[in-house]
Amino acid sequence: MWAAAAVSAALLRTWAAAYLQSEVVHDSRLHAERLVADGPYRHVRNPLYLGGILMAIGFGLLASRVGSLVIVIGLTIFYYRLIRREEIALLETQRESYRAYLAEVPCVIPSLTPRLPSSGKEPRWGQAFLGELFLWLFAVSITVFAITLRATVLYVAIGAAVVARAATLTMIQRNKRREESLTAPPAP
Repeated sequence: MWAAAAVSAALLRTWAAAYLQSEVVHDSRLHAERLVADGPYRHVRNPLYLGGILMAIGFGLLASRVGSLVIVIGLTIFYYRLIRREEIALLETQRESYRAYLAEVPCVIPSLTPRLPSSGKEPRWGQAFLGELFLWLFAVSITVFAITLRATVLYVAIGAAVVARAATLTMIQRNKRREESLTAPPAP
């Protein structure tokens, strides 16, 4: 169960990140300048947060029962607050188009069928997988632990995931700075 939740989280977050830029997915700033309504965003408004909740369930393997509940409930409350904050910002910037999106697409529990037609936006799988590499390594480590029940394998895999996370965040920030410098107006 935990491994399936972790793999599902990695799949969902990668699918969602393919329709956004990894710089946006991993940025702590709120981005409300445009609405993405393609890929998983046609089924659920917040696939990244749903993926986070699924990963918390997968992480429950490493905690006690009470700890697992605290992690899942705590992250769900945290994501709910983020969702509300983002919805307010998107309503201010996108107005009626976001109201229509709110009316059509469920918040966190996905619809099995798309609620909106595709806009034709092409996913960017390479940058999405790179941006979610940490979750993939974490999902693999939980899966390997579930199969072998060897804690050493789990700890080594999680260590590799942490190192990969640091490296990918560094690359994402470097790419973001490079893109900003290319689009910035020339200095006078």
